[in-house]
Amino acid sequence: MAFAASKSPEESKPAKRSPLAGWLGRKKDAKGKDVLPEVDIASGVDRALRKPVITAEAPSENEKENPVRDALGAIEAALYAIDRIRDTLEQACEVAISAKDIEDAGGRALLAEHYDELRLSVDYTIEQADPRAAILIGKSQRHLDVNLGGTTRYSVSPVRLDASERGLALSPPRDAFATYEEITQALDQLDHALARADRAAANYCRDAQYLIARMNGDAEG
Repeated sequence: MAFAASKSPEESKPAKRSPLAGWLGRKKDAKGKDVLPEVDIASGVDRALRKPVITAEAPSENEKENPVRDALGAIEAALYAIDRIRDTLEQACEVAISAKDIEDAGGRALLAEHYDELRLSVDYTIEQADPRAAILIGKSQRHLDVNLGGTTRYSVSPVRLDASERGLALSPPRDAFATYEEITQALDQLDHALARADRAAANYCRDAQYLIARMNGDAEG
């Protein structure tokens, strides 16, 4: 389990990075753990979003109605939301780990209350996110179909990331962390939730990489 042991503050707080950085090209370190290289596609997304539409063949095209640019905006919004969700999940992990070290049931109950607040804040993050992000990670998510011209389409698949069973499947601490079994269950669920969020972010980065290349290729053509 990724968070089964206590960590020092330095170990438990990963270095901050751009919300769009590091999701592509994952590598393994000597211990077989994922390493997130500083591969920043934020600048690529930014350039694509700002790039003027080349209208040599279609001078009447409206820049505001560019489906690739719109899709990149939605992906970027989703990635920022996922980054905030990951921060919340990591905080919840720290709370659950702390609960394992407390023998007093009252103390564990207080931590369980804080854990549940963090769990619910995952939903709040999605509710307050850019509406374009909700299309990809909210409870009413749907595929984002991108018209690349003519009959060619590209589909960006949604991944529900709220706290519900159909999303990250984070159960409330109904017994207020009265048993260590419940704490262990919470940590297991958090591990799965983090892995799901990471997979979603990696997939969206691949989608963005493809769409950026497509937009740049169309512009150069």
